Amino acid sequence: MRLSHIEAFNALMITGTVSGAARLLHVTQPAVTQTLQHAELKLGYQLFTRQRNRLMPTREAQVLYPAMQQLMSQLEGVRRIAVGLRTGTDTTLRVLIVPSLAVRALPEALARFRGRYPEMPISVRTLHSNEVARAMALQEGDVGIVYGNVQHAGLREERVATGRLVHVARLQRAGSDKRTTIALADVLIEPFIRIDERDPLGAMLADQWNRLGVVPSAGISVQTHHIAMVLAEEGFGPAIIDSFTAQSSRCKELHVRTITPEIPVEVRALIAPGEHSPQPVEAFVAAMRAATASLQGG
Repeated sequence: MRLSHIEAFNALMITGTVSGAARLLHVTQPAVTQTLQHAELKLGYQLFTRQRNRLMPTREAQVLYPAMQQLMSQLEGVRRIAVGLRTGTDTTLRVLIVPSLAVRALPEALARFRGRYPEMPISVRTLHSNEVARAMALQEGDVGIVYGNVQHAGLREERVATGRLVHVARLQRAGSDKRTTIALADVLIEPFIRIDERDPLGAMLADQWNRLGVVPSAGISVQTHHIAMVLAEEGFGPAIIDSFTAQSSRCKELHVRTITPEIPVEVRALIAPGEHSPQPVEAFVAAMRAATASLQGG
């Protein structure tokens, strides 16, 4: 398929009509129809069928579409670089980060980074740790911030900070509980909000209760530490989250206690391999170190 075929196909998938695709591409409707017909002739099968003035994608079109979306994304990246080379803003720092750390640590890190690179464009995507590693391996980011050690052969890791797993629970009255620690075995007795075992920290926690020979009571399982904290703030029960996320809470009634035995939580930066990292990447990692240290009162 030619580039014109891909652009027309993508526009038709988005709008569902020839007129809508023509407006999106800033061309005439006959031009879109002719491009589609030429693409189908080259492929040897139909991409759309007409139903009540709308174009419905065929099975073949639905199979092709995810790959076409990826191509369109890459094409947009090429265009962005081309424009940047003309305007002198060709470098964009692409940050991939886990959602929980994007709530408070990221804004503080970006404020520090802006002090050194005030004009640099920045792109931020929130993904889970394993997804960040995969995206970094596909060169979809310049730096990834994750929990734990993902051990991806194609990436270099740098430690950003070390925290711990903590128990958070909403109290009836702020300050009514002065205890600073709680035993993991005691937490497991009652239902609690926990991170899904597919998450590195969720898997770490599951390993701990397996070592204790304890099966936790049924509770709520979520995918992000921030959602777990929000549910705890709203009174749905206690939660086990990382200490960085806990520090971002604005709820005065949320009581935070360190779990014993202490379970460390590492924040790491994933960087493409090379002798030297680009200076903006180094500056951003340094800013994240400072931001996470600030969260922990360091």
